[in-house]
Amino acid sequence: MKVGLIGINSPRNENHFLKVKEALGNNLYCIFSPHTEDILPISKTYNVKLFTSANDLFEKSDAVYFANSLKPNYDFALNALKKSCYLFIEDISMLSIDEIKYLYKVASEARIKIQLKLTKSFLPEYLIVKNNLIEPKLIEINDSYTYLLRNEEYFNTILNNLFLADQFINSGVKKISTLALPLDKNHFGLVNIRIDYDNGTIVNIKTENIVSEIKNTVSFYQPEQVINVDFKQHFAVEHKFDMGHISRNEFDINQDNALHTEIDNFIHSCQNFNPQNISESPKIVKIIKTTFDIIEQLSQTNNHL
Repeated sequence: MKVGLIGINSPRNENHFLKVKEALGNNLYCIFSPHTEDILPISKTYNVKLFTSANDLFEKSDAVYFANSLKPNYDFALNALKKSCYLFIEDISMLSIDEIKYLYKVASEARIKIQLKLTKSFLPEYLIVKNNLIEPKLIEINDSYTYLLRNEEYFNTILNNLFLADQFINSGVKKISTLALPLDKNHFGLVNIRIDYDNGTIVNIKTENIVSEIKNTVSFYQPEQVINVDFKQHFAVEHKFDMGHISRNEFDINQDNALHTEIDNFIHSCQNFNPQNISESPKIVKIIKTTFDIIEQLSQTNNHL
């Protein structure tokens, strides 16, 4: 499968380029940037075909990987869809909800798949416990960072967490509650988000920024069962009440690279894509809309400072 790359625009993006190149492997076919001279060294050093026209890239590629923010390349994404290219998009945080809805509308009309970068759902710790999750009633997600998150990082972190949780919740959102403790107008020390769903399920997401070590955990509470996952320590354990006893089961975790797994999933899904499954308003759009609603509530907290 031939994948074109857009969004790498200068030698400063070389490390990012290398991560994408490693994940795509032999599927990386070409690259385009409006700043041709700036990325020429990357093209030559890594022997990747450089197109001076985005339309040429769309004509020659089966899919397009949009690195970094899609905002400056939004029109390119629309044109890629019209040229029947599948899209893998890293970051939509700077787009409006209307722009995102229109992107999916065009994809629906073109009968083409869009996949967003949601790497948390491809971490090996999560994939190994996924089949044991049937209908969790409470999902608690805890993220701790030793640095202050920027606004777009909050968006992507919340979107990743909501997507991870929502895969097991076949229900609409009933209520969103947020508690935020601002440090200043641009940063929070603590954010707590609670989402109540119509079927009674609760998702609670806590993000801390004043800590001494990074932590990323999630706990799934089901009837007679609790599954705890620690992404930082690469650990997952199940506690289950069975026949009057509590059993404990540690999962064997592999060390697969989550981005590589995610890209493999994208390539495989494109190669086996059924256009009948395409929708103008897929479930991911509802999750994105919920993310925007949460960000809006958080922004109101900072506006009161």
